[in-house]
Amino acid sequence: MSVTSTNFSGNQNTFLTPDVIAREALLILEDNIVAPQVMNTSATADFAGARVGDTVRIRRPAFFGVDDYSRGSNDGDIRIQNAVENSIDLKIEKQFDVSFEVSSKELSMSVDEFNERMLRPAMSAIAQKIDTYALTKIKGLGGFLGPSDSGAPAGLTAPNTLGEVAAIVEKMNIQRIPMTGRKFIVSPVMQSALYGITEFVRADIRGAATSPVEEASLGRFMGLDTMMSQNLPTHTVGTILSTANADVACAVQGDKTEGTSSLTIDAGSLSGTVAAGDTVSIAYADGVTRDHVITAAATAAANAVAITINPGLYGIDAAAVNGGTPVVVSDNAVATIRGVSGSVDDTTVGAAFHPDAFQLVFVPQPNPMGPGTNSATVNYKGMSLRVLQSYDHLKKRDLISVDCLVGAAAVDGRLGVRVPSANG
Repeated sequence: MSVTSTNFSGNQNTFLTPDVIAREALLILEDNIVAPQVMNTSATADFAGARVGDTVRIRRPAFFGVDDYSRGSNDGDIRIQNAVENSIDLKIEKQFDVSFEVSSKELSMSVDEFNERMLRPAMSAIAQKIDTYALTKIKGLGGFLGPSDSGAPAGLTAPNTLGEVAAIVEKMNIQRIPMTGRKFIVSPVMQSALYGITEFVRADIRGAATSPVEEASLGRFMGLDTMMSQNLPTHTVGTILSTANADVACAVQGDKTEGTSSLTIDAGSLSGTVAAGDTVSIAYADGVTRDHVITAAATAAANAVAITINPGLYGIDAAAVNGGTPVVVSDNAVATIRGVSGSVDDTTVGAAFHPDAFQLVFVPQPNPMGPGTNSATVNYKGMSLRVLQSYDHLKKRDLISVDCLVGAAAVDGRLGVRVPSANG
């Protein structure tokens, strides 16, 4: 844990200084927050000095194809691939703050007393706000397990059989998501459904939990580290789907190359809207159908709708080996807008993913330059908090503020699968 601090007043308690409070606050936050446990936070230290509204660039790893090399082919030469690292914008969107008045009596408490009475409730509130914000980014994952997928739960019920959990794992394998470190985050309803699987309950048997995060952990099952969160996002489908109550078959207009993220799809009869968070499954030229999330709402006109998708078109190894920009999706390829089931238009969105699908950034904040405020900024395990201690001369009171500057994004939609279930 690293700490930077400045003190402008000599009249402060020996023990409850801002750096002591900041250290304790960050440890409490770690015990209460889910998002940093399942998302990559490695970029945090790179963006010191950013502010709310700033946009930072997050690198995505380069992907390579594999050449089937033969000494007798191509005059025995290897094929040199371009190692292109793509990047994605991440906006610093939130500055969460908890400020409260403290008395001289409270500042003279022991650290343990102050933690229990003041700091723990404050940090629990911040943890919930960060989780609620960061977990909305689950909706940016490209993969989707819907009612028409083989093995998926019928009618968008939560997974409650071995076969339904296996279908999630199969979907991840088809998307070539790395095997190590896979996470599965579920809602309370999904948790209850999983407890109906005898083998899952046996996997979940363990010693007593010692923190809220451990309470949220449901153990490792079928290669997935499973956690429950009460802060998962919900999704309401666009009117194209809510009217059809089923998948809607369309076709892609024109040949598309790898990396394309904007395309137009059409059908013989198509009207209404798609919503950000709806899914389109596209039949690629290599014979594989891949899922993409629609990233912005759009309205159909003249039986066609222009959509933006995440991830961009990808997936043919030969593209990297042979160079150039080959067509990966052909004109008139099937593009299915993925429906829900019956009259279920609103879902809670759980997800199975690799942590590298996301980047969660805590921006280390500077100490204020003005006089009259003691402050400390603490960085630990990809998280950063700032504590300010000041005196309000107008109202004759001491104030403590704890704040953090946060941004999050789904930086690689290929690395996750959304698992929706009906609300309620």
